[in-house]
Amino acid sequence: MSNLIKHTFLALTLILMTIRHSFAERTFLVVGEEFAPFEFEQEGKVVGIDIDIATHIFNKLGVNAEFKILPWRRAWSMVEAGEADAVLTTSRKSKREPFVWYPKEDMWVSEFVFFNKTDKKMDGFKGYESAKENNLKVGIINGNSYHDSFWQAFPYNDGSTEFKGEDATGMNKQIRVGTSLKENLQKLAGGRIDIFAADKVFGAYTVKLLGLQDQLGYYDAVLYSKGYPMPFVKKSTYPDVKAIADKFEAELAAMKKNGEYQKIFDKWLK
Repeated sequence: MSNLIKHTFLALTLILMTIRHSFAERTFLVVGEEFAPFEFEQEGKVVGIDIDIATHIFNKLGVNAEFKILPWRRAWSMVEAGEADAVLTTSRKSKREPFVWYPKEDMWVSEFVFFNKTDKKMDGFKGYESAKENNLKVGIINGNSYHDSFWQAFPYNDGSTEFKGEDATGMNKQIRVGTSLKENLQKLAGGRIDIFAADKVFGAYTVKLLGLQDQLGYYDAVLYSKGYPMPFVKKSTYPDVKAIADKFEAELAAMKKNGEYQKIFDKWLK
């Protein structure tokens, strides 16, 4: 073998080793919006139930994960561009399937209710029916898909009852769009909206964080239940991302069976 061939071979080997090393060192980026107590920022760190669960699994898989809390539209744009590797608290929608692999296992299952101002709580409230009859201003988070029943109760101006994505134009006249859970709860406390559709657990937890528990509560009527998985990004450049997704799901199912999953929930909610 000539010296030129030897030097070329060594150079290529060094390049490949550098590439492999850089992949090995790259963090696995998980993005999502704020949903306390499942994922939120506290004292400059991203914490929460989902973060504890995901970190536990990623550590077992030898994956160095980083979590970022962003406005939903920014988080989802990173998913579409392949700038993130997984996304937290993302409900199953056919429009999203080209961009993510949805696991069968949910990170958690929510019950959605309407939050209200305690001094304006209505007797005999019947969910969508009462909201429509009383022409209440309904707060939502821009970009959140909600349930089909929600859009059937509050159809778009053109009569459509199917979620149209992040574009908030043409929504029902009763709908008021906010950018986050906190913003909507603050609007509710300030009287700018009458009710706000949100998960019971993270809504009540955030009310407490904001110190608004004397002003805000929620109606007992459950609007719908909804599972939230942590899908993995198809355009991710992380090595063997689909294999990691499959292993992650298997570990999550195991945690639910062996009690580790419930221990994390109890730590945050009891």
